Amino acid sequence: MVIAAVAFTGLRAGVARADAWADRYCKGSSIAQTYWKRSQATTYAQPPIREGYLLNGGCYRLNDRDDTPTFDAAGGGEGTDCSGFVFRVWALRTDSASGYRRWDHDKYMHGPYYSWDFKDPLPDEPFRNISKDSSTTAPMDAIAWYRDGGDDRHIALIWQEGTRSDYFIHAHNNTVGVEISEEIYRQQADVEAVERKHWSLECEPKCPTLGTLTSASIFPGGGGQPR
Repeated sequence: MVIAAVAFTGLRAGVARADAWADRYCKGSSIAQTYWKRSQATTYAQPPIREGYLLNGGCYRLNDRDDTPTFDAAGGGEGTDCSGFVFRVWALRTDSASGYRRWDHDKYMHGPYYSWDFKDPLPDEPFRNISKDSSTTAPMDAIAWYRDGGDDRHIALIWQEGTRSDYFIHAHNNTVGVEISEEIYRQQADVEAVERKHWSLECEPKCPTLGTLTSASIFPGGGGQPR
């Protein structure tokens, strides 16, 4: 009984410390966006590099370090996890509707989706599976998996495509936080590729007529047709 009481007190202290950090630094908001392009997602994804990772979190202070490295299980600290990171970068909404919402980096928000949602999306969700072949995917598409009863699960955004490996930007784990790393995720048999539905054209908000659109105006350097 004494041991249980001590453990409970320690847990409450950890939660209190985490909540205090979030109350101090997570003061951001969000705003609806008329359009959201892959290039905007790329720009948005970079500031949290080297920031913290937090399961089911959170928000970022953007000072190039993890402010709360010991708060992984307590909640309320800095960072978010892999699925929360994708939710933010894709400017998704909490109501599963189409459209775009930009979340301030210091807004405390995870979103309603987890790795299993991204790996096997429902028809009415704002993202879908696509072929994982490199001729189909583009930067800011994702690779996701959920295996071994859920103990091994992850989603990572494609940063730069390669032939044998790719560079991904992702909320990797509590050790490294958000990073860009070279991985062979695409080559694994049980992974799925996922894309956000309804990316805006790169020429927004001043797109030419449809007859003069080129691949460069859809996504710099190539990319695919808007889907």
